[in-house]
Amino acid sequence: MPLLLGLIVSLATAPLRLQPAGEGDLLGWLVSGPYPVGFDRDFLKGEKDAKPSEGKEWQFLAGDVRQGVDLKAHFRTDASGTAYCYTAVEVESPIHARLRFGSDDGAKVYLNGSLIFNKDIKRGVKRDEETVPIDLKSGTNRLLFKIEQYDGGWGLTARIVDDQNQPIPHLTQVVDVEPERQDSFRIARKLAGKPGAFDLRALALYESNTAKAKLFLERLRAKAAHPERLEARLRTIPGLMERAFDDGRRASDTLMLVTAQIQSLYNEARHPLLEWAQNPGPIEPGASRNEDYVHVLNGGRYFAHADGHPFIPIGANHNPDWPELEESNPLGKTYDPERTERWFANLQAHGVNVIRLMVETPPSGNLEEKVGTFRPEHVIWLDHVFEAARKHHVKLWITPYDTFWMSLRKETSPYWKENGGPIDQPIDFLTKPEIMAAQKRRIKYLIDRYGNSGTVFAWEIMNEIDLWWNASPQQIKAWTDEMAAYVRSYEHQKWGRNHMLTLSFAEPEPKGLNADTAFRRKDLDFATMHLYLGASRGPKPGQAYQSGVDFAKGVEYARSQIHENRPAMDGESGPIDNWIKDGPYDNEVFHEMSWQHLMAGGAGPGTRWPYRQPHTVSAGMLDTLKSMRAFCDEVDWTKLTGAEVRITLGGSEKSCAFGTNDGAIARILVNPSAGTKLTIDWERQVHGPIRIRCFDVKAGRWLGPGTESLGSHGINIPAGISEVALWLAAG
Repeated sequence: MPLLLGLIVSLATAPLRLQPAGEGDLLGWLVSGPYPVGFDRDFLKGEKDAKPSEGKEWQFLAGDVRQGVDLKAHFRTDASGTAYCYTAVEVESPIHARLRFGSDDGAKVYLNGSLIFNKDIKRGVKRDEETVPIDLKSGTNRLLFKIEQYDGGWGLTARIVDDQNQPIPHLTQVVDVEPERQDSFRIARKLAGKPGAFDLRALALYESNTAKAKLFLERLRAKAAHPERLEARLRTIPGLMERAFDDGRRASDTLMLVTAQIQSLYNEARHPLLEWAQNPGPIEPGASRNEDYVHVLNGGRYFAHADGHPFIPIGANHNPDWPELEESNPLGKTYDPERTERWFANLQAHGVNVIRLMVETPPSGNLEEKVGTFRPEHVIWLDHVFEAARKHHVKLWITPYDTFWMSLRKETSPYWKENGGPIDQPIDFLTKPEIMAAQKRRIKYLIDRYGNSGTVFAWEIMNEIDLWWNASPQQIKAWTDEMAAYVRSYEHQKWGRNHMLTLSFAEPEPKGLNADTAFRRKDLDFATMHLYLGASRGPKPGQAYQSGVDFAKGVEYARSQIHENRPAMDGESGPIDNWIKDGPYDNEVFHEMSWQHLMAGGAGPGTRWPYRQPHTVSAGMLDTLKSMRAFCDEVDWTKLTGAEVRITLGGSEKSCAFGTNDGAIARILVNPSAGTKLTIDWERQVHGPIRIRCFDVKAGRWLGPGTESLGSHGINIPAGISEVALWLAAG
């Protein structure tokens, strides 16, 4: 019986021979897992001797040249754990080589049964982070990675090169796979047991181009030129492919030929749309003078509508490739612009009036397909977002570049030299004239398309300018001088008006010349901070209130640096170091941070970066914003634009407040089991009557019939209420 079982298994699998990618990258793996956390546990009961074939415990998985194998996506889990990645490599003769890899998180590596690497560490995948000298014997060499997962991403990228870091000629990967399994690799599986090494990159290019062409025809056919030619070629492909699958190299060449043909016909069909996208005109045909441009409130510290009424920004971050907005991408996996509109309707119902939006996220979509050439599909995508936001009175705080992804995923941005762009080293992005000219073209494009619309809240001309480009404070200042002047000049020339300008730093409390740029520049309208501070970076259980306290310290620091009373608000915040998996606790942390930001003198609650799976603010977070909207709508913010004076509350150790001579806001946590007597020490420099209103924060409603006088002995908070916000006004 054991002999028969072994025969059945051997017939069920066959060796698939694979070409490493251009720099020796190993793309095909057998993957097993997820297992529990256990870096020192042998889940295979003989891991060093493993020589697996695909089956119940092992599955074939192909990686990307730059990003490697995404284990998190494969296993579809956010839990911690362990996984194995196996391949064999064949060489014609013995050779001394180098194994270069990056892993998320730690890794053990076995070569032919010998442990050659062992490091338990928390980290993300970084190409070539580790280099291990190896000796490959003639014939087959077994290579096994054991990858630990703690949190965040989970993956592996690996390549084998010679001592000069060059690919090794005739090195071949071999994995035993099931030829008949029907999955996304079924084309490659047909070559199992066949001669010739197959190129997985050819398959990836073929499938991505074919999918792109089919989606284009399905969703944008009415805008295409001669779409029938592309459709006809797509119909003939299966027969051609079938005839090529007797040899791996021949199949690779055929795939590349077919891919080139599809691309050529796709370019022809898409050409009219591409031409339109280079100069599409304004999305709003009306005159800009009729639009609601938000500006700084008279006296500073807060914002106002065009008619002068206060505007308190309440919202969060939401990138275009996150759920709800991704559905407006005409070439996305799902396409449902109505879902985007429903999402904005829900935001409006919860009092949200601002979303901070980066116009692109390079791993999933670039505004430019090459520098200076704008992608029509991305423009359509942004148009859907703008139209839905406008319909539901949500303004968009626009950042032209997602500098985080531009820096970390160079292979996905057209600005880097790897993709034919002008960036050779990071500092080029802020100093190289041709790149600055490209930046001006992009902001000009955005102004031409969206700049006559009051849907734009502000232009954030650079995201985290101090972090990604290795720039000195002097270089940051010089770039800001030139870019802010250009944006102001061009927008006024184009539309006769200007939206507000801002700039963000990654450093939550910039010092020196960077503080001058962040907080005191005359050509920027408000200060944007990324307040990743203290406990708020990764709150442990029981640290929700402290997260808010530490968060508020960033607002207080900004106020200490601002001389002309301009608004200051958080542009990004949240548990960046340790994403909170407990939903109710995450809501509690968000609640504390939002209210303390407002009560510390910030212009609104700040805009959280979700740090959740999926990336979107939760229903509980929206409830917090809805309550805050009910409070903010009844406050006379014009009374809070003067010089700050001290205000303190007695009756609880957990309180925060902000005030001027004319008005004050405060929030206090009290014991709900019994009534609380609240005392207020407001160091006003003028005398006269004081009016007060009390707001039940958790219920989202005002208490009592309205305005009350403040007695000399304080305020009585009734039992059953745990959190109160106060609005105090002179006169």
